[in-house]
Amino acid sequence: MSTRSTTRSKLRVRTGLGRGARAVRTGLDSKRASSRLTLPARGSLGKPVTPHSTPPKLGGTPIAQRTTPGPGGIAGLRAGFERWVNPVLVAVLIALLVFGAAFLRTAVHADSSFKRQLLGIGIGLVGLVVFWIWDYRKLKDWVIPLFILDVLLIVSPRIPGIGKYVNGAWSWLAIGNQNLFQPSEPAKLITILLLAAIVANYDGELNDWRSFLKVVGLSLIPFVAIMVQPDLGTGLVFIVIMLAILLVGGVRMRLLLGLIGAGAAAIALIFWVNTFTYDAEKDEYKILKKYQLERLTGFINPEADTKGASYNLKQSKIAIGSGELKGKGLGAGTQSNLNFLPERSTDFIFSVLGEETGFVGCVALMALYLALLLVALSIARASSDLYGTLITAGITGMWVFQILENAGMTMGVMPITGIPLPFMSYGSSFMITNLAAAGVLLSIWRHRPYQSVMKGAFDEAAL
Repeated sequence: MSTRSTTRSKLRVRTGLGRGARAVRTGLDSKRASSRLTLPARGSLGKPVTPHSTPPKLGGTPIAQRTTPGPGGIAGLRAGFERWVNPVLVAVLIALLVFGAAFLRTAVHADSSFKRQLLGIGIGLVGLVVFWIWDYRKLKDWVIPLFILDVLLIVSPRIPGIGKYVNGAWSWLAIGNQNLFQPSEPAKLITILLLAAIVANYDGELNDWRSFLKVVGLSLIPFVAIMVQPDLGTGLVFIVIMLAILLVGGVRMRLLLGLIGAGAAAIALIFWVNTFTYDAEKDEYKILKKYQLERLTGFINPEADTKGASYNLKQSKIAIGSGELKGKGLGAGTQSNLNFLPERSTDFIFSVLGEETGFVGCVALMALYLALLLVALSIARASSDLYGTLITAGITGMWVFQILENAGMTMGVMPITGIPLPFMSYGSSFMITNLAAAGVLLSIWRHRPYQSVMKGAFDEAAL
């Protein structure tokens, strides 16, 4: 055999081996790639790389399709606990409920309001369990029923005979002199479920003006209905819910900034038009009432009217300041016990906390809220679909705004809007709604892509 033929044979062997190695390596890479879960791209929460409807795979077999029986006995109980329960969320909820009940009792001196709040907690826990067991994904197809229910709840206080005018707004349903509940509170959660379902249909690609304006228009209907009551504080919560869901839902930033700019211009226009609606005989404006204007502007110059519009803020700051580092002790607050602090069980429950437990108690409560928000974000990341992620975004946005606004207004850094503090302020409707929202989060957690670590696999949604 000639030298040239020998060289060609060697080249063929080397080339064949090279191709075979590449083929084997390619096959291994494909298998490795198929065993990995596909997660959302960084910086685009709720904007999936693959359709949410495809369950994540482990070793080529979808977890949701596995039929291998789980462990029995204690191992089975542990696996079921892992599947159903988010221990951090449950622990934080228990701590907040105990915290809130303890300080509400000192604020209302264990009267009938405290018993009514305990009843609200009981009903709320039932609602939590119901939503926890219920598969939240079934609600995605209920857009029209949710929309009708949402609007009916908000406008129901305007129905003659059952609506009641309280604190400057038609916001209560009542029978005679007995207040039943505030429909705007459950309407918050229904609005979150509704808007999340609408935005989820765009699969994280809400990036054109027509679709964006359609979604915003539908979102503003509950807000307009709330402002007819009028209830400015609750209306602001609805706006924050809408912005949170749109942000996570994949809307382009320029569209969102355009919406915020248009909103700021609309607010300025409302204030300007309001100046022409003054009724001298009634000494009142027709769009924004005087008390609303005083609440919004009182924090800018609180010393201007300490016996009138700024009285609540002044007493609140005195209560929080007098608590100093460790507070005066549970039930020993003078501002609340001597009735200097108004609305101490609702709007200013944080002031009671500051006076009786001081800076330490306030920091402890904020640490609990931080844990609540962080676990909510982890549930959003663990969600099996975009709908669950958007629901969690709406609930988290609602809680963040209510916490910052309530704590801020008691210290004079935010305008007084009458927004209560989650799991702390008195109000059965408010408590039931927050506990139901927590139940929805637990449902999202329960339906996450998951396989028990008892079987040697992994938990994608581990905190």
